[in-house]
Amino acid sequence: MSQPLPLTDLAAALRRPVTSGQDLKAIETLCEAFLDRPRAERARAARELPRLARGADTVLLLSAMAAVSGDLRYYDELLDAVEGNIAQSGLEGLLHIHAGIGRQLFLMRMNPASRPAFFEERQFPFYRRILDEIRRRQAIVPPIRRAGGADTGRVVLVTNQFLSLRHQPSRDLLSYAALLEDHCGQEVVILNTNIMPTEVHSLFVPSFAASVEPAFSGDQRVEADGRTYRMLSSVEPCVRPGKIAGFLEAIAAVDPDAVLSLGGSCVVADLMAGVRPTLCIPTTSGATLSLADIVLDFGGGSAPVHGPLARSWRPFRFLHSLAGAAPRTDSSRAAFGLEDDAFVCAVVGNRLDEEADGAFLAMLEALFDRVPRAVAVFAGHANALPRRLAASRHAGRLRCLGYVSDMGALLAVCDAYVNPRRTGGGASAAEAMAAGAVPLSLPGGDVASVVGPRFVHPDYGAFVERLAALAADPAALAAAAAEARVQGSRRAGPEEAAAALSRHLDEAAALFHSRRPLEA
Repeated sequence: MSQPLPLTDLAAALRRPVTSGQDLKAIETLCEAFLDRPRAERARAARELPRLARGADTVLLLSAMAAVSGDLRYYDELLDAVEGNIAQSGLEGLLHIHAGIGRQLFLMRMNPASRPAFFEERQFPFYRRILDEIRRRQAIVPPIRRAGGADTGRVVLVTNQFLSLRHQPSRDLLSYAALLEDHCGQEVVILNTNIMPTEVHSLFVPSFAASVEPAFSGDQRVEADGRTYRMLSSVEPCVRPGKIAGFLEAIAAVDPDAVLSLGGSCVVADLMAGVRPTLCIPTTSGATLSLADIVLDFGGGSAPVHGPLARSWRPFRFLHSLAGAAPRTDSSRAAFGLEDDAFVCAVVGNRLDEEADGAFLAMLEALFDRVPRAVAVFAGHANALPRRLAASRHAGRLRCLGYVSDMGALLAVCDAYVNPRRTGGGASAAEAMAAGAVPLSLPGGDVASVVGPRFVHPDYGAFVERLAALAADPAALAAAAAEARVQGSRRAGPEEAAAALSRHLDEAAALFHSRRPLEA
């Protein structure tokens, strides 16, 4: 029986030596060909790969099998193999595999039901082992702050990545720095650690490489919105010897009352766990990898009943820097090439090639069949998406705008904000609500957390029905837009977030002091 061509091609690519990033990218592309296939077909293809790709590298083969099938059990096998040889593995390679697995989970590429408790039982322990290896190999021993010492009124805010004000997590970081200074009475020093792999260090597919802004290096001042922040940054590769130790020395010199991390898997912050009061502010609704004393919720989640976050998790509402932005009144549809009588659906994202998949485009085509004046605009960087849109029978009504510098102006002229199945997107959803664009989201993910249950729908079929109804009834559309603005305003004020953050900082300090009685 002959094998389907994509499987044959993938097996051949896995057997060949991988000598460049282009070789890995070719394998990733072949794996992605299975994403829209039925689950049973994907499972069969993955089971066939070991026979068809004998001799392939273990990490390469097992990560490809996971990508093809969406089955987390292949990551179990992969981590068994890696952890069995962890003492001899490079730190960069370990972090590369960790980041690759995390990205696949973030992109919702894996089936959680295939391996229940994967986060608690495998992903989190693997991250702990990486931290243990960093401590062992680099002789990391952060100095413990003496309990009972006087407060300094300073905190350090640690991030894995600060890029620019065009980067939403970077804007959110500065928003929290301002919140801590203006509403919590803290002096903030930002640590931009860049401890994520920026190059390929393992044969894990799909690969992952973080971006680094070379201009942010050393002790400097960052200006935004008329104010200045102190930021200590290193652009040295990943975990080069001395890099982490330098950040820990900087923390000791600042002598903060608490160490806060923005986002999970923040190595420098997690190495401080137990040494100073620690708190983690997540940037997504996905499970957060953090060893902090207190790990906050993104918003709307439920408390974990077991696992590493069962004790540390606390309810919280993430405050996006764009939430509550003043609605634009000077925007025009003509500026974006849109007709005045069109029913405009906005699709916003930084990963549109992956997230605007076949099922999502089929939903939009079904909408266009029902609503002849409906159009969809895609805002965000995309390479492959324009070609896929051009192949649609409704190609003229599917428009790629690329990067949009003024998202508020675009959303102000849109009727709806239509969210694909994904984890991220919370910030654009917050801005859409402020602009009065009616949001639609599937259950789960950041957007569902931000927009609230009123705007969450069970499937794409319900999207079509809701959008068609709004397009047919101007009064219903106006009412839904007003409701979206109200929901957005409930999430916009910094006072509530600041009060909660202050309480949690006090609690983190109390937990720290309870573990370390006053010295005689």
